Amino acid sequence: MDTNTILTWSAPAKPAHTRDLKWYIIAGIIALALLIYALFTQAWTFAVVIVLLAVTYVILHDKKHPLHTVRITEQALYWDTKTIPWEELEGFWMLQGPGYVELHIEFKQTGRERLVIQTGDVPPLDIAAALSPFIPGHADRHEKLLDYIIRICKL
Repeated sequence: MDTNTILTWSAPAKPAHTRDLKWYIIAGIIALALLIYALFTQAWTFAVVIVLLAVTYVILHDKKHPLHTVRITEQALYWDTKTIPWEELEGFWMLQGPGYVELHIEFKQTGRERLVIQTGDVPPLDIAAALSPFIPGHADRHEKLLDYIIRICKL
């Protein structure tokens, strides 16, 4: 095991969104409108999908996001129990959200999903300083359209 730890922190992969009654009412109206449309057009499969999505959302999104541990060393990046050598990583960038900062770490291998984790209590500048000697920071990167929609809708 590597003992040359530069920086370690634990945080959830996604921020905990607070949804008020208004959010649930709007989401319910949209789901109900889509269900009525599906039934009216006799799109039975679409109606089943809408119901399954609503049930799945309620089941999955009421749970707290688990904490992940990130450890930066001279040899590799550790994501929980997984070791990721620096050679496999393309770079990193950060996204400032309302009350949180997300660290996005990209892989060189195309098609491989990026790592996303909150910075937690660690200042983003400390994380950037720890990562910079091993992978470049990309100031020109931004979130994808689907990620933006998910964030705005608090999904």
